[in-house]
Amino acid sequence: MKLSYEDKVKIYEMRKSGVTWSQIHNQFGVNTNNLRYMVRLIDRHGIEVIQKTTNRHYSPELKQEIIDKVLIEGYSQGSVSIDYALPNMGILPNWIAQYKKNGYTIVEKQRGRPTMGRKPKKKLEEMTKLERLEYENLCLRAENAVLKKLREFRLRDEAEHDEAQRLFKD
Repeated sequence: MKLSYEDKVKIYEMRKSGVTWSQIHNQFGVNTNNLRYMVRLIDRHGIEVIQKTTNRHYSPELKQEIIDKVLIEGYSQGSVSIDYALPNMGILPNWIAQYKKNGYTIVEKQRGRPTMGRKPKKKLEEMTKLERLEYENLCLRAENAVLKKLREFRLRDEAEHDEAQRLFKD
């Protein structure tokens, strides 16, 4: 369940007033580990850290710095996530898994719909004889299709004209 800003503030206030994690979990249906993380995040960075903003984008340099804190300097994933105010504790483990999967390099995930992969056209001089013939064949087929359509339109217009002439004479 996604929590509103008001719910998050209420959870924080309930926890500070002594309500147990299980009671908060039962009321809001959120995993207690996520609740603990959120309260620690608010304690560290203030209540404004939980306000929903647009999707955050993390630069590759910042991701590298955060991952290095865990893998090289030996800090725990939880403490590093809190230090950098990551919105949830699952982001950093995902980054680390991707980092290791991609051969210890940061790969930026492409955003949006991928473009249609068109191959750049070669100049006629760069083409082999077979490629030139295939290209010429493609052009001739396209030209043939256009001519067939034009002939179809012309015949239809002539038929309509003949029909109008016949009706006019009658």
